[in-house]
Amino acid sequence: MRQPIKQELSCKWLDESQLSRPKKSCDRTFSTMHELVTHVTMEHVGGPEQNNHICYWDECPREGKSFKAKYKLVNHIRVHTGEKPFPCPFPGCGKIFARSENLKIHKRTHTDIFDEKKRLHAADNVTKVSLSQAECRVCTDGSLVAHWCKDPW
Repeated sequence: MRQPIKQELSCKWLDESQLSRPKKSCDRTFSTMHELVTHVTMEHVGGPEQNNHICYWDECPREGKSFKAKYKLVNHIRVHTGEKPFPCPFPGCGKIFARSENLKIHKRTHTDIFDEKKRLHAADNVTKVSLSQAECRVCTDGSLVAHWCKDPW
């Protein structure tokens, strides 16, 4: 697992009660992304009682437009914080994502059918071989080598 990079992260959430000029942001600083995200979620986004789902991050291009659900606001805030809590679970990949939907789509590059007549089997290195499934030693012996088969499962 990677060691977190030491950096100072600053909360730029604007005080909702003072949205007129000059705008004053929270400006609390944190040494980890987890601390910043926890702060924004607990102190600014609010709990289940909160029905106002507006991003008050300084210079947010949404300009006060409300989200219909809290989870959408939480996802959006990642644009500002840079949080990417969804790592690819495949060994050696190393990609991380801000949205679970994007991870789900990405995981297909490791495992899914890309074409009705060909299937990529997940493994570390891809060797493109065009064999029928019956001729394919990987399909027949269960080896974990990435390859292409003409025949789907």
